[in-house]
Amino acid sequence: MPTYDGLLIRNDLNDNGVVPSPGYPYYSPDIICHAQVADPQTYFVNNYTSDPNQPAQVGSHTNFIYTRAKNLSTTSKSGWYGHVYRAAASLFMTPSIWKANPLSTRAGNPYTTFGTIAPNAVGVGNDVLLLDGLANHYFCLIAVASPTVTPNIPASFPTYADYIVWARQNQNVCGRNLTYLQSFPNRQFSRLDDLTNPQSSAVPVLAKVEVQGSLPSGTTFGVQCAPAGMDASANTSSAQFVTGSGMVPGNFSGTVTTWGSLPAGVTSWPSGASLKTTLYYGQDATHPAYEYGEAWESFDVGPGDIEGMPENGVLVRLGETGTIFMP
Repeated sequence: MPTYDGLLIRNDLNDNGVVPSPGYPYYSPDIICHAQVADPQTYFVNNYTSDPNQPAQVGSHTNFIYTRAKNLSTTSKSGWYGHVYRAAASLFMTPSIWKANPLSTRAGNPYTTFGTIAPNAVGVGNDVLLLDGLANHYFCLIAVASPTVTPNIPASFPTYADYIVWARQNQNVCGRNLTYLQSFPNRQFSRLDDLTNPQSSAVPVLAKVEVQGSLPSGTTFGVQCAPAGMDASANTSSAQFVTGSGMVPGNFSGTVTTWGSLPAGVTSWPSGASLKTTLYYGQDATHPAYEYGEAWESFDVGPGDIEGMPENGVLVRLGETGTIFMP
């Protein structure tokens, strides 16, 4: 087998993103569209020999894109960057166009970073990139692993053959055409809020999303956090708030998604209305924080409806965020 001095970003243009050789094992592409997971560094390393990719949701602003790479060299690699770009299939041969369309993290960085990866080991990007399913219909992705913050990408390729050679012989480049679906109407609004758990054990949590002001009847809204098992929604025709609960894993650091979708025929959010999300955690009676618990009458669930809730426990408010819609 040939020796490569770099990170392998696997490719769905062929089996493995490098010059094929006899007996080289098949691996799945390393641009991964997947619901948020609690520990990407473990989850996507342990399933390296499978393809965990999931369809992108056309109606969502926040599809999660993970990057993964394998060190094929004989020395450790550190300080590498992972870039992902979106393009129409017809634009693969024109990098001058698609490299202007990078995916970014929630913080606005157009890349993820890889930690130190030992020889023959697998690494996962330190952050998740976000793909907006409503921004355009480009679901062809190109990933480039680079030792520099700005990767060296040719401006164009004069022939199909030149592009294929670049993509297949460069182990630091891969392409993937995402499968996509639309299982719910377009969510015109989506907000990501931080959710962390400093404890090593799982903790019961509840997020309450409230409509404040006047939203059109038939507007749907909800909250999601897959690692915590949180997924709930409501409709303004029958409710003005909804709660979603679950167990946030120990040492978790991720996000909660609050979303809203206007009814058919309505194209703008009414000025001054808002969606507010308040986060609570479950507390038993053994800690002084118990006295700050809120009355169960202010929720649409009881203690027995929340996984992991202590017996006679209460919900203590951690904080809140909100978005006010303006004209």
